[in-house]
Amino acid sequence: MKVAFVSLGCAKNLVNTEQMMALVRQAGHTVAGEAAGADVAVLNTCGFIDSAKSEAIQNILELAALKDEGKLKKLLVTGCLSQRYQKELVEELPGGRPFRFGDIDHTQEDGARLVSTPPYTAYLKIAEGCDNRCAYCVIPSLRGRYRSRTMESLLAEARTLAESGVKELIVIAQDITRYGTDIYG
Repeated sequence: MKVAFVSLGCAKNLVNTEQMMALVRQAGHTVAGEAAGADVAVLNTCGFIDSAKSEAIQNILELAALKDEGKLKKLLVTGCLSQRYQKELVEELPGGRPFRFGDIDHTQEDGARLVSTPPYTAYLKIAEGCDNRCAYCVIPSLRGRYRSRTMESLLAEARTLAESGVKELIVIAQDITRYGTDIYG
């Protein structure tokens, strides 16, 4: 199958999309550059701020139109918008009934990636989630509790990225200042 990916929102979403692309390739499928003509389009959405929500909905509708025109067979919507508005998306937007919402507190953060940034730079996601529970922020309910990756897994990923030619790693997380407190104290 040919699977196309569209990643919206933050760099953390981009890393998740790169991980999904690697899984698709490992499963023997082709990662397509364009949704038109693909068997499946995976749209990884942001649901944090209003402009990002609007962009995600616009992309869903555009991809659904390709599907209606027969230029795309399946559309999968993932990411924060789908997590935040599960019920509304299932009820109001075009699509089928199969859906799965995983456990946001136990996600797989290690593993291969198909890096999509310029060859000299890549993001290194050191943690996922947030425990701050600020009154104005929805991130903990979208990304789950704070979970640091182990130093060993980060060093292994950094080595792999460096061996592929990456010269600059940009450290990212919802809260990089909290790194390691959950596993190292």
